[in-house]
This record gives sequence, C-alpha cells and structure tokens, in this order.
Amino acid sequence: MVQEHQAALQKVAQEAHTKYDAAQVQHEQDMASYREGLNDSVVISLLQARLKMTYEAKALGFECPSWSVEAWEVKLRDLGGNHVDYPAKPVAEQPDKVAEKVVDADVDAGNDAGGDAGADAGEAMIEEGAAS
Repeated sequence: MVQEHQAALQKVAQEAHTKYDAAQVQHEQDMASYREGLNDSVVISLLQARLKMTYEAKALGFECPSWSVEAWEVKLRDLGGNHVDYPAKPVAEQPDKVAEKVVDADVDAGNDAGGDAGADAGEAMIEEGAAS
C-alpha cells in the first residue's frame, strides 16, 4: 500500500513538473513576443516622429540630403505603423501667441527707451548746471 501511494505521488509530481516546464516555455515565448512587439512600437513611434519633423522642416524650406525619407516610410509601412501625412502648410506659432510676444516686446522696448530718455535728459540738465 505504501508503494502504491509513493507511485501515485511520483506520478502526480511528474505531471506537475511537466506542466510547470510547459508553462515556463510558454512564459518565455510570451515574453519574447512582448519584447519584440515593444521594440516594434518604439521603432514605429520614432519613425513617425522623424517623418513628421522632416515634413515640417521641408515645408519651411529646410532639407537635408542625408534624410532617407523613402526608406523610413517603407520601414514604417513594413512594421504596420500609421502613415504620417505631409503638412498642407508650414507649422508656425499660433497668431495669438505671436501677437502677445510683439506687444510684450513693444512694452519692454518702450520702458527701456523711456527710462534711457529720462536718464539722458537728467544727465543733460546736470551738465548744463555744471557749465553755468
């Protein structure tokens, strides 16, 4: 009877060990697949960003001959990434923000000019008083 129990325990232990090995192999395959997918996602994101910046630079009139845009587009397509559209018009700052910067610059220039003009007038009066 003891031998029967030991044999049954060994059989159960062997089955558990086999299931554990199978689970371990499946886990390793899943992790390899996950890492590969993650790498593809990172490459897709980088290619999309690179293409977007390249298109924006071209729209502004800047182009570098070392940019291999066609190769980047092919690689992006091969990885299944979303296509990056060429912008219709150049990307620029929003008009409201540009206007604010101009107004701020005019105010700063006016303060500087007014302060300098006042200082110059004061110096002129001191020089006139010293000359009299």
